[in-house]
Amino acid sequence: MEALAEGSFGIRLRASQRSALESIAAGRDTLAVLPTGSGKSAIYQVGGLALGGLTVVVSPLIALQRDQHQALAAHRRSDGKPVSVATLNSAQKAAERRASLSRLAAGELDFLMLGPEQLANTETHAALLETPRVISLFAVDEAHLVSEWGHDFRPEYLRLRGLIELLGRPPILALTATAAPPVQADITRQLGMRNPRVIVADFDRPNITLSVRRADPHDKEEEALLERTTNVLARHETPALVYAMSHARCEDIAARLNQSALRAAAYHAGMTAHRRAEVQDRFFAGELDVVAATSAFGMGIDKADVRTVAHAGVPASLDDYYQEIGRAGRDGRPAHAVLIYDPRSLRIPRLFVAQSRIPDAKIRAVLRVLAVQTRPLDVGELADAARVSRAVAERVVAELEELGVVTLDGENYELLTGTAADADSQLEAAGRRRQAVLGSRIDSMRHYAETTSCRRRELLGYFGEALHADCGNCDNDTRASLRPHLPSPPPKQRDSPARVQVGAEVTHRLWGKGTVLSEDDHELVVSFESVGYRHLTRAALSNGLLTPV
Repeated sequence: MEALAEGSFGIRLRASQRSALESIAAGRDTLAVLPTGSGKSAIYQVGGLALGGLTVVVSPLIALQRDQHQALAAHRRSDGKPVSVATLNSAQKAAERRASLSRLAAGELDFLMLGPEQLANTETHAALLETPRVISLFAVDEAHLVSEWGHDFRPEYLRLRGLIELLGRPPILALTATAAPPVQADITRQLGMRNPRVIVADFDRPNITLSVRRADPHDKEEEALLERTTNVLARHETPALVYAMSHARCEDIAARLNQSALRAAAYHAGMTAHRRAEVQDRFFAGELDVVAATSAFGMGIDKADVRTVAHAGVPASLDDYYQEIGRAGRDGRPAHAVLIYDPRSLRIPRLFVAQSRIPDAKIRAVLRVLAVQTRPLDVGELADAARVSRAVAERVVAELEELGVVTLDGENYELLTGTAADADSQLEAAGRRRQAVLGSRIDSMRHYAETTSCRRRELLGYFGEALHADCGNCDNDTRASLRPHLPSPPPKQRDSPARVQVGAEVTHRLWGKGTVLSEDDHELVVSFESVGYRHLTRAALSNGLLTPV
């Protein structure tokens, strides 16, 4: 592996990459949770060439697929031949698609990049089944998108498990930079991974200074965020990224920054693909100081010298926040991550959570159609008959399949006799649980913004990683170091507080089973299966509310 990595790609493997590659070489399903900039794509690139055969890579963004395609095509295999790679996605012209399918049918490819929409494409399925080359590895990039714990959840990713089984179940490699322990468990479950090896690299990025700046509560919300964001960017080094929750806010921020003599541009899905590419190219060329963007900007894009990442408003979770601030300081030099916080802006992620819930009436409509079907139906037919969107139909049948209520035969779903009696109530209960979990993620984000303790300890604790001393590189620690140091009073004699190990399984009297993510002398952070993330005082252990399993 080392020789192949250096010879074909000119890289020296890191310990985490080496561990993942050893797991792949042993034929094990592998989940690699590695920070942004740690070389996740190199794992499937080196691993795929080492295994031989065809590596299928599902990647969520067309720009990301293009970058990965170009990177692979520029290298050579150990036999000196160019790496053969093709792409199938919805943005291709008909001739490009025919060429990719032809090379797949001829068994010429080392790598095939797939867009998520191809998971539902029968032509793509047939071509993969008929290719003469053995599929030796199935890689899922940005694998957190398969988890319903995230607001970025993609229903089409639920088709991954079925496609992998259809292809004879090659070894699975799942890659993500954003996966707290509950999300890791959900990824392995949703992909049907067998005895997976989970590799989690160090999440700490000590070169990034963490801070929160509050918007003025006396101003109107939009003006308060714009004013504070402008002030923050004027005081911090560029190049910089500013993340915002809406297209309009991106445009407003870019306009305000341009008035402040910074070269800024917006980037969001409401712009043409040509305009987005132009903004991205100008930012990489150093022609822009700041890009004000929605969360898609930067995914898989490597610009090492970003000095500041600011958030104009509160992201939906610390998972999202960690991934986005990880785009700062990838060259190892000092960088800043600044959250512009206004409690009023929490309503936006809460609104997204509310909108993600499938109404009970739509669940029942899908079940009614399945109950009277006279033949198996595909998702499109099911959606039309139930008068719901295709995305809703996909979500409902995927959850019904997991409950054992429907079977999938190719592209067609069929209700199993006598299984639907309480399926609607089970799905409705699962929906309520998901709402509680997503709401708890927003509460964890709010707790990070409002804490007076070390922010790095708070952030790493969410991911189950303990930091045993304050970091000294966040705004709270800096303020604490400036306070006068008074003599500490003599400690009172009292019993030692109950302790529990990070990673321990616990049971709450009301919320049931959970996993301890972090603990210190004051509180615990526990992820519960029923209600998500909760901060609890240590009294919960001593009074019996929380008990180790």
